[in-house]
Amino acid sequence: MKVLIADDDVYTREGLVESIDWEDYGVSEVLQVEDGAEALRKATIHRPEIVITDIRMPKLNGIEFAERLVAACPDSKVLFISGYMDVAYLKSAIRLAAVDYVEKPIKLPEMEEAIRKTIRFIQQERERHVLLDQKLELERTKLANVLRTQSLGGDEIRRICDAARFPADVSYVCLVVSRWDQEGQGWAITSPNDNDWGTYAPAVLTEQLDQNRQLMIVPLRSPNERGAVLHAAERLCGSGREIRIGVGSVVSHLDEVPRSFHESEIALELIFFRHRTSIIVYDKSSWIPYMIKGDIYLEFYHYLKQSPNELTGWMESFCDRLMNGGYMPRTRVMSWILSFAHAMLSERGGVLLTTGKVYQFQEIENHLNACRSMQEVKQFILSICHAYQKEAEEVSPYSHVVRTVLCYISRHCSNSDLDIREIADHVHLSAAHLGILFKQETGTTMKQYLNDYRLELAKRLVAGEHFKMADIARMCGYASPGYFTKVFKTSTGLTPVEYRKKRCG
Repeated sequence: MKVLIADDDVYTREGLVESIDWEDYGVSEVLQVEDGAEALRKATIHRPEIVITDIRMPKLNGIEFAERLVAACPDSKVLFISGYMDVAYLKSAIRLAAVDYVEKPIKLPEMEEAIRKTIRFIQQERERHVLLDQKLELERTKLANVLRTQSLGGDEIRRICDAARFPADVSYVCLVVSRWDQEGQGWAITSPNDNDWGTYAPAVLTEQLDQNRQLMIVPLRSPNERGAVLHAAERLCGSGREIRIGVGSVVSHLDEVPRSFHESEIALELIFFRHRTSIIVYDKSSWIPYMIKGDIYLEFYHYLKQSPNELTGWMESFCDRLMNGGYMPRTRVMSWILSFAHAMLSERGGVLLTTGKVYQFQEIENHLNACRSMQEVKQFILSICHAYQKEAEEVSPYSHVVRTVLCYISRHCSNSDLDIREIADHVHLSAAHLGILFKQETGTTMKQYLNDYRLELAKRLVAGEHFKMADIARMCGYASPGYFTKVFKTSTGLTPVEYRKKRCG
């Protein structure tokens, strides 16, 4: 807090500076001036919270100075001192909303009490401003929701506009903004009060749509001002905060705000497919829904079952088509990708485990929902395709029966009760006959193959640092963590923990 003392009597000024323990009042700086003109200049520069001024001063007297101070520094509170107690001066002081008046010669206790009174007044005013700001912010948030949903009638909307200090008869444009924080732990939303928005900042309405997105409703004095808003948005995107912005079209009435909002949502959604783009502006003439020709599911299942060695290439081409095409709802695309991942997991249960990322259906969905762009979705689904294709290549030289057995083991390896009889029943052969066929083609028994498969899978997961040892034991079909540790050490000479430390440095 700063204090300015204005008095042409140097002894009065110095006496106040030296006699009062200003630190006890939270005052960090005390400024001194000897005339009204200099007092006004310094007050304008330093913005003191408290101004102690003599009424009679050269150049500008205290009343004239206070009148100009109220206009230049409305937050500064005045405390008058003077030996002249005539009625005219007192009326002027009251009119200027002076907090208090201290007579000369100054009595220190009276001055200290006047300072305490002034500080209490400042604190109460600040608390009142905080409450008013909070109320205003609630009204503005409510208004943003009302404008977006058109949940109230025109008269009620205009009443809220007045309460929220929002213009009701101009043009408007909606922006939906998303930002990914630097730690990568979730979405963090930018504030319209950032300097990037310049003169628009005080007028912007905002609403938190979800943890990912924030709506901004920007009032424009004319439709041509959208260019200035886009320029502010570009500065925001260039601030290094990984911000993406979808911009709707300019509308001329409050009841058209939902349309601009819907368009900004579509624009932001398209950025998901254009991962190198930060801002997209909705343009009706170019927003043609992108249609995928043919039955995508039939295409996918053809490569999954008949040509697994070409599955990765097909998936990459499919993702590229989506990234280079026109508008398509993100939900439809994610539904396709999720179905593809589920199908590969159902076909070969161990395939996702080999990626070291996810191993349950729900985790696939969570991982996809966390992707910030179609490029990340593409990388994720291709990693699954690579793992699936690799397993398919490993079993391709064998007969249909043996390939079926290998796929069944891959799919059900997490079942600790999996045995030879169950596998034989699946291919409709006796356990003895199947055992002979399997060893003839692979050179090993089914039991040994199952043990080796589980162990190799466990090694990959242990080395990946993604899972706890107890979870790895369960995922690989070991009856207990203790048994898993025993088998692992017998094979590698190291416990799972020692193996991870050695592999990961």
